[in-house]
Amino acid sequence: MAIFHMSFQNISAGKMRSAIAGASYRSGERLHSDRENKNYFYKRDVMPETFILIPKNAPEWAKNRQRLWNEVEKKDWRINARYAREFNVALPLELSAVEQKDLLTKYVQENFVDAGMVADIAIHRDHPDNPHAHVMLTNRPFKPDGSWDVKSRKVYILDDNGHKTYTGTSKYPRSRKLLTTDWDKKEKITEWRQNWAKAVNQIFAVKNIPERISEQSFADQGIEEVPTQHEGINSQRASRQQFNREVQQLRQAKAIVKNANEKIHHERRIQTLQRHYSFDEKRLVAQLSQQLKTFVSLENLDEKQRLLFNWKNSAMIKQAIGEDMTQQLVTISQQEKSLTEANQLLDKVVKRTVEKLYPEVDFNQTTMAEQRELIKEIDSEQKVFTGDELKVRLAMIRADIINQQVLTFTKRPYVSWLMLEKQQQRAEQIISDVLAPKGYRLADIKLTRGTLLNDFNDEKQAILKQNIKELAAVNEIKQVIKTQYNNVLSKTFPNMNLSKTKMTEKERLYTAVIYYDPELNPLEKHALEQLKDNPPVQFTTQEHEQGLAYLSGQVKPDEIQNANLLRVLKNRGTQQLFIGEASQDHEISIKQVTQAKQALERHNQKTDNYRHESMVNYRAVHYRQTKPQDYLGRLLTDTLMNLLYDGHQEQTQTQKRQADLAYELERKQRQHHRKGRHYGTLHR
Repeated sequence: MAIFHMSFQNISAGKMRSAIAGASYRSGERLHSDRENKNYFYKRDVMPETFILIPKNAPEWAKNRQRLWNEVEKKDWRINARYAREFNVALPLELSAVEQKDLLTKYVQENFVDAGMVADIAIHRDHPDNPHAHVMLTNRPFKPDGSWDVKSRKVYILDDNGHKTYTGTSKYPRSRKLLTTDWDKKEKITEWRQNWAKAVNQIFAVKNIPERISEQSFADQGIEEVPTQHEGINSQRASRQQFNREVQQLRQAKAIVKNANEKIHHERRIQTLQRHYSFDEKRLVAQLSQQLKTFVSLENLDEKQRLLFNWKNSAMIKQAIGEDMTQQLVTISQQEKSLTEANQLLDKVVKRTVEKLYPEVDFNQTTMAEQRELIKEIDSEQKVFTGDELKVRLAMIRADIINQQVLTFTKRPYVSWLMLEKQQQRAEQIISDVLAPKGYRLADIKLTRGTLLNDFNDEKQAILKQNIKELAAVNEIKQVIKTQYNNVLSKTFPNMNLSKTKMTEKERLYTAVIYYDPELNPLEKHALEQLKDNPPVQFTTQEHEQGLAYLSGQVKPDEIQNANLLRVLKNRGTQQLFIGEASQDHEISIKQVTQAKQALERHNQKTDNYRHESMVNYRAVHYRQTKPQDYLGRLLTDTLMNLLYDGHQEQTQTQKRQADLAYELERKQRQHHRKGRHYGTLHR
């Protein structure tokens, strides 16, 4: 269990302490004190791991432990001199020895050495349950030439004319001490403690370790828990261990009660599809299950749709070349009808279930496909998602839904619209090349219902069949993607002119929406312009590090706790936006970004090689890497912005003109009626 323990103390002459003795005890080395003319040595069964970090102005001799602390004692010779500041810190048991050292080294370098201190580090592993480090820090900075600087300077208090001032009849001018560093400020210890907690929690997050530590007490954090005690290796260790065991038992008991309550709560709320069928619907489900030869459920219907699609294509091609497939086609037609009826029934029940589970949530911004996937995940995990977890889960479903639906028709995951276009072009070209020698065209296949396949030998027929199936799959997939893109974009841009927007632009817009607006909040024009000029940073430095590690293959998916980050990393389009955002993070090294890019290239190359083997004349589609601002800048051109918003203005103006015209006609009609009544009175 991770704990926070960090204590600071001073090593000073006023407390009759020696810097040499302290360094010898912590390092386990024999050191000679020039001031006392004696040797210090403390025998240890397990030798500490020791090293010294020095700042840029420090001389090379500062790396010699014995000379370093002798020079300190020589410079600070007063009877109350403070030689060093030391802190003792517990190292996380959850990390390996190498990881502990790397974590400590980075922390000390950034917080102390970069500020100008020399850090003498000793890592103690005498007891496997108590790895910790002692770090002795110098109190005096170095000058640029490598010599010791002063700790403080005397500054005289001057009057308005620049003259020294005095108190009463004192002959000594007034002055104050000005520290040359901020190391002795009280708030620095608070800052250092906070930074250690952040450093530990950051590496825990990258490694998907659920534990977290805090420099604050439980009371300050608002946690009603009894804190454990740092056990150490002194005489109090046994009693502290017993105390901590009792605390752990108490916490485990509380956790068991909490889990039981949550389970009861979920069981009360969980309402599967089965519980939402009416009596008549249950009877209909039984009938449809018999007709479809499979039990009617969301998962089974998806698989049934794929099987029927492949069966129908195969049967139609066989019939085109002379085989009698009449009975099979009749059966397929009946099952397609039953499948449609079953899907309509499930859509109705899914809608009813969602409204029951989430009466407070407005699902107008979600499609039926998204609601179906949500119910699948609720039933699978036996858990009702709430709050932010529900938002994240819907966003993940939205990002994955195209792949899920495309896999219904083909075992290849969806890559891009441009790839589909190329697949379609390749299939059409291959078919045309086979048909041309006999004077046929591609359109003739549809006109003759495929009977022209009889004019070709077995080899040519096999080529035609394969590519006709490929075309059918591509057309089905394109329809699925069009539906999904239009559903999502119409919610984000309610006035968008979908009919005039190219599919490639819809796809790029869809990617941007999935990245920046996964909840599908309608975007006003000014909001989109702000997004274009200044894309918000979606993730923290810690998440950038974890995401790049995932893309580089160093971290597994189940090690990433942030579901929103995982959603972005799994989508090929949003991957590029993430890498672009991470590359602009000043805390991220070029090496980290380069490793992620190279790993992605290797993965994509592997995928392309597979497609080369399984698809004739395959050509890969490669996308240039881009930064978010460049991506949005190229995407949100004036032309596209007009399609998103200006079309609505034209429509509004047209409606206004129609309303004005109707009002004018009505006004003239009323005038005509009044005149008619007036003339009628005169004639009487």
